[in-house]
Amino acid sequence: MTWLLLYLLFYTAVVLYWARLAAKANGDFETYFSAGHQIAPWVSALVVAGASVSGWLVLGDAGRMASQGFGWPGQLQAGIALALPGVFFFKRFWLIAQRLRLSSQGEVLRAYYQSEFLVVFSTLVAVLFAVGFAGMQLGALSRLLANLSDGMISVSVAATVLSLVLFGYVALGGMRAIGYLGAVQTVLLGAVIVGFAGFAIMSLGGFGTLNQSLQKLAADPANAGLFNVAGVIQFTAGIGREAAVGHEGTALASLGLAMALMGFQASPLAAKIILSTRSPRGIAAGQTWVMAGAFGGLLALFVTALGASALIDPGLAISSLLASLSPWFSAWLFIGLLAGVQLVAGLGLLTAGEALVRHIYKPWFHSGLSRKATVTVTRVVVGLLVLTSVLMQVLTPVTLSVLGGLALPLAFQLWTPLLGITWARWITRPAAITGVGFGIAGVLLTEPFGQAVLSFFGLDLPWGRWPWTLNSSIWGMVPNLAVVLLISLFTQRLRPTEEALDVQQLMHVTLRTSARAAALKTTAWSVVLAWLFLAVGPGLIFGNAAFEGAEGAWLVGLPSLWAWGLLFWALGLGMVWFLSYKMEMASPLHIDIPTFEPPRRLRRDQSAAEQMRLRALLITVGVVFALAVITALTFGQ
Repeated sequence: MTWLLLYLLFYTAVVLYWARLAAKANGDFETYFSAGHQIAPWVSALVVAGASVSGWLVLGDAGRMASQGFGWPGQLQAGIALALPGVFFFKRFWLIAQRLRLSSQGEVLRAYYQSEFLVVFSTLVAVLFAVGFAGMQLGALSRLLANLSDGMISVSVAATVLSLVLFGYVALGGMRAIGYLGAVQTVLLGAVIVGFAGFAIMSLGGFGTLNQSLQKLAADPANAGLFNVAGVIQFTAGIGREAAVGHEGTALASLGLAMALMGFQASPLAAKIILSTRSPRGIAAGQTWVMAGAFGGLLALFVTALGASALIDPGLAISSLLASLSPWFSAWLFIGLLAGVQLVAGLGLLTAGEALVRHIYKPWFHSGLSRKATVTVTRVVVGLLVLTSVLMQVLTPVTLSVLGGLALPLAFQLWTPLLGITWARWITRPAAITGVGFGIAGVLLTEPFGQAVLSFFGLDLPWGRWPWTLNSSIWGMVPNLAVVLLISLFTQRLRPTEEALDVQQLMHVTLRTSARAAALKTTAWSVVLAWLFLAVGPGLIFGNAAFEGAEGAWLVGLPSLWAWGLLFWALGLGMVWFLSYKMEMASPLHIDIPTFEPPRRLRRDQSAAEQMRLRALLITVGVVFALAVITALTFGQ
């Protein structure tokens, strides 16, 4: 406890001091939201990678490996799956935002599609990340801290203290504090991953002993499911309704996991980092060498080794390691985990607070709000979000985890409107809006939250979570993409907005690919599809025995699926490099982007309309709440 408290005090002091420096540089409010768009490219690269991984992949992947073995090999490709959206979107999205002089995903969606629905959905995703996704991780750390203190610190006290530190630097320093502290937090997180895995492996007697122990475990036929993918797909009714044969880890379950991971870098959180960066020159290096290379390798090798060690000896799980290691080193490891979690939590809080105030409250209800007042209101909203998260961590942790589970699959539904902005200009406004609506429905109907809401009204679905072992991200994207294709086919004659036309012209003129890249287009598509099929798709079943010899002997001294995963992580790194540099999707670009000059429009006094909207909102909320209560009392169980 002495070491832990000392480290916490030191960490808090450094964080708040840095936040104070950031506040001074911000002029308190002038550059609070985006740090004046002057975040250095190398800082942005680190923060994107750290926020993408945070603590959830360390805790979640290691925990899944410890309980289910190598049956979910798609998690070994987490670094590549996280890097691909950045390669596809970041460079083009930065150029578009620079052209329109915008600083957030919600603003770009509003300018391009003129859709308040997409703005609200982007805001909702940010709130889910800030409260649910990050709160779930902070709650896990709060319980871990309570266990480490043998009850001297309660879960509620731990949650309050950790969240107060988080609120302090987000409210004080804004994006500048999150950016530059995030770079340090990312380095800490990477070091902690190595530290955990290193001590777990040494506790077993080395890497060779780990693999020998795994081979002994695999020799028992009862443990076959720990080292095999359970087929391509299983047509079950879903978790909670019908158990899969063997386990839930089918090849398409791993594909769904990869698609959910791809949701993070399509989220408003990742967009916030990129649009606060002064140049897109670090995108290729960040996605290739930091995300796919460094953190992809850490996840595929070190986090997997940590989970495999706990599979052999449950005493080598993260919580047990923290309780058994040297106190000073254990405290440092905990601080590293905390830094990784607070990175994504802080980014989520700022993004959600800005979206709620600048994208919804100000344009709809108070357009005359000054910039200083906007920052003040945002700080209040951030505080309310932190309070909500703490209360849910302490009082309703199950509900918090249910909400947190929605963040990634819902964020993945933003792929279609983002593709329409950056690549596929044939995706029309009604197609993007309707497609996202169907995608939301697909996700909610295959996640506990949506099923619980329907059950509350007396409607029970015949399936559980993730029917056919398919992640809800797939169940959302299939109708999303189908609707986008169908509606776009019939609405091509609709005229885009002035901003959309300008953006399409910018993409056509500025980002015209070279002759070399154009000649490699077919090769690039073939490489991507082949990698997806073999690394995270149906081809994973080949990994069950690809590196096994006679009588099940391991040809390279590793479980076949682990060797398969490491091979395709290395090939995936090459693929990300090829797409980033050779296909010029994320390569550095050295041009000046002139500002878009929108047509002048007369501005009318909206104060009366804003007051009417606020009254209508309050009345609607009251009516909906009353109807929900009446319906639940009438039909609910």
